[in-house]
Order: sequence, then structure tokens, then C-alpha cells
Amino acid sequence: MNHDIQLFIHDSFFDAFSVLPRQIQKKTREFLKKFKENPTSSAINYEKINTFKDQSLRTVRIDSKYRAIVQAPEKGDGYHLLWVDNHDEAMDWARNKVFSWNQATQAFQLFEKPEEQIQLPKATEAALFSQLSEKDLLSIGTPNELLELVRSFKTKEELDTYKPNLPTDVYEYLYYLADGIPLSEILEDIESGKEEKNPMQSSNALKHTYIVTNDAQLEDILNGSFEKWKLFLHPSQRNLAYRDYNGPVKVTGGAGTGKTVCALHRIKYLVDKLDVFDKPILFTTYTKSLTQYLQETIKGLGIPEDRVEIINIDKLIYDLANNSEYKIFKSKVGFFSPEQEKNIWRQALEKHASQYDSEFYYTEYNEVILPQNITTETQYQTASRIGRNTRIGKKDKEEIWKVVEEFQALKSDNYSKIELCNLLATYFAKQKAKPYSYLVCDEIQDFSNPELSLLRSLVLERENDMFMVGDPYQNIYRKNLNFAKSGIVVKGRRSKKLKINYRTTEEIKTLSMRVVSNVSVDDFDGNKETLQGYLSLMHGTNPEYNTFNTPEQEDQFVLERVNDLISGGKVFPNEICICSRTNNGLDDIKKMLNNANLKYLDLSSSKTSSSAINVSTFHNLKGHEFKVVIVKGMSSTTVPFKNPNYNNYTEKEREQYDQQERSLYYVVFTRAIQSLLITGVGDKSGWVK
Repeated sequence: MNHDIQLFIHDSFFDAFSVLPRQIQKKTREFLKKFKENPTSSAINYEKINTFKDQSLRTVRIDSKYRAIVQAPEKGDGYHLLWVDNHDEAMDWARNKVFSWNQATQAFQLFEKPEEQIQLPKATEAALFSQLSEKDLLSIGTPNELLELVRSFKTKEELDTYKPNLPTDVYEYLYYLADGIPLSEILEDIESGKEEKNPMQSSNALKHTYIVTNDAQLEDILNGSFEKWKLFLHPSQRNLAYRDYNGPVKVTGGAGTGKTVCALHRIKYLVDKLDVFDKPILFTTYTKSLTQYLQETIKGLGIPEDRVEIINIDKLIYDLANNSEYKIFKSKVGFFSPEQEKNIWRQALEKHASQYDSEFYYTEYNEVILPQNITTETQYQTASRIGRNTRIGKKDKEEIWKVVEEFQALKSDNYSKIELCNLLATYFAKQKAKPYSYLVCDEIQDFSNPELSLLRSLVLERENDMFMVGDPYQNIYRKNLNFAKSGIVVKGRRSKKLKINYRTTEEIKTLSMRVVSNVSVDDFDGNKETLQGYLSLMHGTNPEYNTFNTPEQEDQFVLERVNDLISGGKVFPNEICICSRTNNGLDDIKKMLNNANLKYLDLSSSKTSSSAINVSTFHNLKGHEFKVVIVKGMSSTTVPFKNPNYNNYTEKEREQYDQQERSLYYVVFTRAIQSLLITGVGDKSGWVK
């Protein structure tokens, strides 16, 4: 018997399902298949509970101990799966819940009306939303029965305390308002997420809900990965990905806000929109590991492989330079490593004595000369050196340029990556026929200006030509990125921001933000980036930070915690990552796991195994996420990590370096989905106290 029902699975259910024991998850999958075939079957014990405040809610049997909570339709075939838990806990969860449809915002709403009497602020106390009328509050979806509650809030802390009593979307909008986001901007988002013909399938309706259409799809979304951001496209994300732009667009947002999934859907929009493709769409990012992930993920969106070329920037540069179609160079070329380049600078200095060392020349060349594509001494004399701490005059520049010319003669036809970027950008800027139709770029904060200039030259300047996403707070490579200097104009309505964190809990997000709270970052256009309105809708346990007297005690603690997580069935081994700032620290982690006979895999390899714990340096963690992240070796003496030149830095150089290190810790902490554990030896670091 197949009732062909519409099954709506809400993110509250995913949250509950993700922490169930694995054997109960399996039973839940089996139950859902049966439920979809016949939701009123006596075998699943479909029950109405008289003590529930909302009489449209039902309990259904998973097994003798576990129950799911379902909202049954008065008419029609739409069933809403809301929760799953132990019998008593499921009953407690559902007792005071209210599930309803809000026509004003076209949203499904689940909330719990407070039982106690609401005390409105006295006349002398300023309410948090005192400037909003009842009409304003209703316009953002506030249920009538919660108006007095919302008007009673005096602080953001009170708003957060009553989060369980508010529909998720209303809590989100109120948080924005409390954080200074204008009501008009919120209403604009709400309106753009509405659908006239099928309101219950609008972007707003599906904001925290997923519609299951077949059994295979159901199995896919409950396979244990719980990467909900793959499934749910927030209206703000959809509005950015599925629309036309009169030129390049930049999308920024904090860690976990779904920038990558927004970029993936942008590809889908372009592919579906365009009937004829003369050239493929280019999807590029900075790291190789993220590229491999994107190649797998994009298949799930139904995008033909021949329509998109997914490639990291280094390989893109190499392939373009050696493509026989363009014949830019006479022979095969590559780019040498930083150490090889520094060695050539040392050779140049042996022929031309200078007051400056090879390290100065290496950074001057790569941070001043190449980014501005300077080819003559005259250009160098007037070049901007903002960010360089060494002051030099006209005579100094004459001396430096002689060494530069010697370096260029010694290196001959060998190139650094940035040099190749400049040469390729110059070549393709002159070509009428471009190698790609459109460009989508992820992790834009990791790119340099020359790399951006190259990307600009690879597609024609036209509608929808470039879509670039990134997080300025994750700039861990000291890139002074400026779109305008790279020939890319994104000001005004083509500069967008995402605010909702779908990856980490609010507790992990809060700690991560504390690390970069004093960091001032540029938004790639000369303006200050902020994390205003940056919000996680998930809550969990607070991150732990423990320090010990000896490394042996630290190792023992970490091993005990790992064994507890795995043996207790809380996570699979591959859902844990133990990481260190340095390669030496990573070696110590491997030694610790070897001695404990625990299988592990280094993230730098391309292998995967569900039975192996992941280990990594901080830098290799970019682009990954894990249910549990354990950060080893963080203490007052090890943070920030001090490279060999650290003590010779000027005050400004040290400030820039420390900012880079803070961004790195922000990246690492925000890889954790559910749990973050920090350990060290000695006193705790002041960065996270």
C-alpha cells in the first residue's frame, strides 16, 4: 500500500537523529520507509496524545523504547517529522510544542509557549525591541501568542534564553535586529523568499525543512554525514545563487555560513540557465583537497561534468601556461618553490653587495614588485609599499633594482607562481576569445591580487561573469587582497554577505569569534569587514580547555576522551580529528596514537577510512569539518607559534603575524560541528581564556 505522502523532515529532527545510538539510527531509517508507505499503519502505533498542547502532534513507534514526533495534517497528505528520542524524553519534548503555518512569512513554525507569566519591562527599563510596533513584529513572523514575550526582552542574553520558545526563523530575525541589522533589510529577505503559486514549497517554507520525494533520497540524507548545509538552502543563500548580476559579485560570511554550497548552487543556476555552452564554467579554489571534495559533491546536484571544470589555482596556472593551444611559452614551464627562489636571491647578492638580505628581497619582490607587475626601475621608484615596514629612499631603490635585474637574469626562464600569473593575465587580457564562459571562485581570501587579475582575464566582462565567495577572517596567508586593483568591481549591490552558521554550535562559534575579536580585517575592497549578525542556530556543550603539567598527562587525557567517544558509540573514528599547529606536534600525535594501537590517517593523504581517526596540522584542516575536533598543544608558551624570525619583527610586523595566527585558530576551531576540545601543557593561552 503506497499512500504517496509528502514527508517534510524538519531540522529539529536531524538534530535529534544525529545524536541517537547507531543501532537506533538504523531502526529509524527502516521506520521512515514504512511510514512513507503507510503513515497510519497499526504496526507503527500512530497515537494521539491528549496531554499535548498541540493536538495535531502524534507519536509513532520506532521500537519498544524510542518514539518519533509527527505533525499530522487535518487534510491533505503532508506529514511533518519533528523529533525522535527515548519514549519519555520524546513525550516531554512534544508536550508544550506548537506547530503552525505562518502565512505572513510563508514559514513552518515550531515553538514552545512559556508556561510562566511574562513580566513586561517597567517604564524605566528599555525593552530590546521597543522601537518595533506590533505590526513590525508580526511582519517578521512573530506568532500572536508570543508578542508579549518578545516585547519583554531587555537584552540579547534574554533573547537567547528564550530561544526554545521562539520559531527558529523568528529568533534569527530578532537576533539580526538586536545586532543592528535594519528591519527593512530583513523584510526584503523575507519577501524575496516567498512563492506565490506553491507557498509551502517556497524558500522560506523550506528554510529549515526538507521534502522527501523517494526512498533513495531518504537514505542519502540519513546516511550519517548530517551535512545539513548540503540539503538546506537558506533563502538568503538562494537569493544570492539563483539570480542575475550585472557583473562580478562578491559574497562574504563567517565560517560555516554555507559559502561553498552557495557557490555550488551558483554553478547549477548557470548550467540550468544557459542552453548553449561554447566554453566550460571554471570553478576554482585555493587548495587541492577542497577541489577533490567539490568534484564529488557537484555530481549530486545533477551538473554534467563537461559543463564545469573544477581545478585549484596552482594547477590552473600550470595548465594554462603549458596549454599547446595558446603557445605562450616556447617550452614546458613550472614554478619554483619559495626556497628555490630564495636561493637565487642569495646568488644575486653574491654578485651585488647590498645592505638588505635575501629574505627582504624575496618579500619585496613578491609583495611589492610582482603584485603591481613592475617591470622597470622607473615604475619601482613610484610604486606603493603600503604594508612594508622597511623605509627606503631613491638611492636604496636604485641599489635594489640592480639586484632585481641580476636575480631575473639568473633565474632565466624559470618563474615563480606570481610571475606566471602576471604573464598569463597579460596574455589573456588581450584575447577576445576566453578559455571559460563564467567563473565561480571559492575561498577567495586565500588568493593574491595577481591571481585575481588572472581570473579576471579568463572570462569576458559581462552579466554573471564572476561569482566569488570567501571569509576575510580566514585570511591565513597574509594576502593583501584588493578587488579594485585586480580590475574587479563589486561595490554596492554586488557585494553580499551570509550570516547564518550551519556548521558549528553557538558555543563553538562564540569561542572562535573571541580569538579574532580584536582583529581588524579588510573586506577585499578597502572597507572594514564585520561579523555583525553572525549567528549559529544550533546549541550544544561548551568547548573544553584543559592544561596539564606534563605532555604525558595531556596525552593520557586525550586518549581517554577519544576511547570514550568511540567505545560509547557517540561518533565514528573518522568523525574525530586531532590536530596540531606544527609538523613536530603532528608527529607527536601520531606517536601517541601508535602507542595506543589506534588507527589514524593524515589529512594530507587522499585516503579515507571510517575506522581511522583523522590527524592534521592546522593548515591542512582548511575546507574540512568533523563532529569532534581536538586541538593539542595550546598554551601561553606555544601561542602564538613563533617562527625563527619572530623576535626580529618590528612591532607592526608582529601585529600582522599575530593577526594571521589568530585567523588560523579561528579556522581550526570552526571545523568542529558538535564538540571542541583544547589541551596544552602549562598555563592556558590568553587567546581563549
